[in-house]
Amino acid sequence: MAEGRDRRGLGGKAGRLLTVFAGLLLLCLAAAEPALAGAVKVTVGIPIPEKINTTGIKKVLVARFVAADSSNIDAGREMVSFLRREIARGTSFQVLEVEPPNLPEQPVEDLLKNWTFWKHIAEENGADLVVSGRVGFASHDRSGFVQEDMTSPVTGQKVRRTVYAEREDFELRVNLWFFKGANGALLYQDSFKESQLYEGKSNDTLQAFYELTERLRADILGVLVPQKRQDPRFIFTD
Repeated sequence: MAEGRDRRGLGGKAGRLLTVFAGLLLLCLAAAEPALAGAVKVTVGIPIPEKINTTGIKKVLVARFVAADSSNIDAGREMVSFLRREIARGTSFQVLEVEPPNLPEQPVEDLLKNWTFWKHIAEENGADLVVSGRVGFASHDRSGFVQEDMTSPVTGQKVRRTVYAEREDFELRVNLWFFKGANGALLYQDSFKESQLYEGKSNDTLQAFYELTERLRADILGVLVPQKRQDPRFIFTD
């Protein structure tokens, strides 16, 4: 979403990206491995620009999150801790180590438009950017009958059998909001989702939460700083 995003001309930006792409491609040729007859496979780093214009941003405030109640962990508090740590590690911004401000009890649609509140907590804490959002973390029983291959101890042949397996699925949903400290306007919002199926039903809930957040780290930091995606490419030599 839009306000504050860098809107430089497409022609100049596309030309620069093409130049970078060509240079990286030439550098990769030396390490390229044969893939198909008459072709070599190379890995190219594709630059991805940040989602918002961070010019003038020095201090970041992470506010509380809207979170569904969980009997196992406080997903909102854990999300604040995760964001503080990763923004501090992965960017040059100063993350303010203050008590995360509470959010007004109002519908999300109204909260996103409440520029007065976001501007107030930014001024109160000296923040140039405020990060908040909504997080949902849940587990689901996925136990059931599954098919598995095994080697028969009698014949030594591979056979398929049906067995009952206990499994647990953890799902993480995150909506992130970024507000401009100077006026409380919503600069950008995005949604992320990850899930993982685990064997058994006594899995560590907090460990599962952080394993899922780790998968989101690059995408979340990509809102604030440029990232690079590694993509395979084939160069045909014939």
